[in-house]
Amino acid sequence: MADSTNPPITASRVERGSKKKRRVPLLALIVPIVLILVGVVMLLTLRGGAASILGGDDEAAPPFDFTVRGARAVATSADADQDALNASAEELVPDITPTIDDLYTFAFLDPSNWNDGSYDEAFESFSPDAAQTARQNTAVLTLGADAGDVYKTVEPRKSSISYEILYDREGEPNTAVATVVFRALAQRKDGTYIAVLSEGTLFLRDVDGWKVTAFDVTRGDTETEPPSPSPSTSPSA
Repeated sequence: MADSTNPPITASRVERGSKKKRRVPLLALIVPIVLILVGVVMLLTLRGGAASILGGDDEAAPPFDFTVRGARAVATSADADQDALNASAEELVPDITPTIDDLYTFAFLDPSNWNDGSYDEAFESFSPDAAQTARQNTAVLTLGADAGDVYKTVEPRKSSISYEILYDREGEPNTAVATVVFRALAQRKDGTYIAVLSEGTLFLRDVDGWKVTAFDVTRGDTETEPPSPSPSTSPSA
C-alpha cells in the first residue's frame, strides 16, 4: 500500500528526454555516405579510372630478373686459394644482383617512371658520387625523358649478367664487375615496335649495400617486327 503522505515522484517529459540517447535517423547516415561514394567515382573517372589512381595492373612493372651466367673471382695475391675465392664470388651473386635488377626495372620497365620521364628510383642503385654522373646520362641509362610521349608498353626479354669479383690481398671482395646485356620490347604509340638493347659494364662496391660506382654502357635500340601471336590452344573445327 502506497504511503499517501509521500506520493511517487514522476520525472517530467523534459527530464526523461535528457536521459534517453537520441537516435540518429538512418537516412541522415546513408546520405553522406552515398555522396562520398559518388564523389570518389567522379574523381576516378575524371582522372582516367581507378587503375591509374590506385596503381592498377596497367601501372605495375612487369616481373623481371636477370639470368646470371656465372661469377669468377679475380685475386690480387699470387698465393690465393682460387677455388675458395670462386666459391665466395658465387655466394655474393644473390647480394649484388638485386641492385642491377632494380636499376633496369626502374629505368626501363616501370610505367610509373617512364610515363613521367622521372627515374629517381633507378638512380638509387648508384653510389652518391656516381648518381650525379648517371643523371647526366639519362638518355643512355633509361628509356628516356620523353618515353611517356613515345611508348605504349615495354616488356622485358631475355637478359643476362656475368660477374668478375675482384678480391684484395686479404681475400676480401673489393669490386664486382658486371657485364650486362639487357633486352626489352617496346611498343610505340603509333603501333610500331623497338627492340631495346642496353649493354656494357657496371662496377659495383659494397657501400652500405652494393651500389654502382662506375659504368660503361651503350644503347643499340633497333626497329623490329611485332611479336608473333601466341598459337591458339582451342581445338580445330
